[in-house]
Amino acid sequence: MKEIKILSLLKASLLSLAIVSTSYSAYNVIHVQQLIEDLNASYGQMYTSIRRFGSYYNNAPSTPLRKGVYVDNTVSTYVHSNHTETKDLAEGIQRLRKRLQVDAPGSIWTIAVFGNPNTYAFFDPLRSGYEKAFSQYGKNDVLENIVKREKLDNTYQEFYGCNIRMTDSYLEDGTQEHLRTIYFPIHNKQSLSALVAVDIKESYIDKHIERYNDKQHTRLTNTPKYSLYTQSAFFICSEKDPVHIGVNHLKVLEASIAPSLIMAFLYQFSIGLLRRRTRSIRKDEMTNFFRRDYYEPRLRKMTRFAMLIVDIDHFKEINDTHGHNKGDEIISECAKRILTQIRAEDITIRWGGDEFFILFNNMTHCQLGVKAETIRKAVAQESIAGLAITLSIGGVFVRDTTFAKAYKSADKALYESKRRGRNRSTMADQ
Repeated sequence: MKEIKILSLLKASLLSLAIVSTSYSAYNVIHVQQLIEDLNASYGQMYTSIRRFGSYYNNAPSTPLRKGVYVDNTVSTYVHSNHTETKDLAEGIQRLRKRLQVDAPGSIWTIAVFGNPNTYAFFDPLRSGYEKAFSQYGKNDVLENIVKREKLDNTYQEFYGCNIRMTDSYLEDGTQEHLRTIYFPIHNKQSLSALVAVDIKESYIDKHIERYNDKQHTRLTNTPKYSLYTQSAFFICSEKDPVHIGVNHLKVLEASIAPSLIMAFLYQFSIGLLRRRTRSIRKDEMTNFFRRDYYEPRLRKMTRFAMLIVDIDHFKEINDTHGHNKGDEIISECAKRILTQIRAEDITIRWGGDEFFILFNNMTHCQLGVKAETIRKAVAQESIAGLAITLSIGGVFVRDTTFAKAYKSADKALYESKRRGRNRSTMADQ
């Protein structure tokens, strides 16, 4: 029985896991496009913050500086030659970083602003790679190396398009940091005045997905090898290196285990409760016999009866003398002994406190009499709860009659057994 319950629980757990994981996968699939739109919106916020820097740049005052590097807090101003008119942008760059940290917390790597011509630049912070590259730039290298490559030279003509660009993911020399760079050209009178470059850690995408998963309770990933379903999309203002967002089915399966087990246990508990409830409606708890109110309607539809009425002798005196607990113990044990003497298909009914009905199929009048004696002896041969217990039995074997008539005949036979001294069985005349 225990092995059957464990096997049943295992089957329920596997079925629950299949249902939960499939449903949870579908929920995640629905969120894939939403995450892509969410990522694009987050980059859009960064674009807006960077674009606003253009107004700050145009209105910033200029100061002539000698060749060298000037440091203001985290912002370094790198001047190529003496007496260079240099925009005062350090405060504006610090404000831009502060704003971008709100848009992409912990993911802003470097902010750089290149003047055109390429005589000065700002870096927050000035990393060794940037310093080495900028020291080797010629007068127009910014235009040659970045603006034309990223097709930024005519972005001032784009009213509603992308006047800003984001690069593919790349590995920065020296730091080995995975980055994407956002470029924003500042044009005045159709001429390039400056170029803003903001390096964003590629890990920002992972962090954004992690935050989205925490908020929406999803298991999405940008690692295709863990996903059976993947959707590819380009970020806004980016023409290459699409992002691949999919469902991490390993984590979906992992997250489905606990609720699946809970569902399986609840299912088993509910089924057990239902069975017990059904059983309590059908069966008497003390004897495991059918209840009278459950089975009596069936009896009234029957026309053939091979039936015994069994009554425990002197049961009222036993209850009065030894108490109801002792009486319950006797009823339970009598029921067990009766069940050992009948077939699985035979019907037992607890008709009253200590009165039982037994219905038999495929049994003759003679066989019924023998069975009554077998049951009587099974109870009488050994004491129950320290008391000598006997039964009085009345039997009837009739066809083409009603339950009321059959019951009357069996009850009359039972009365005869009691009249003759109890501990005996009597069969009604055919």
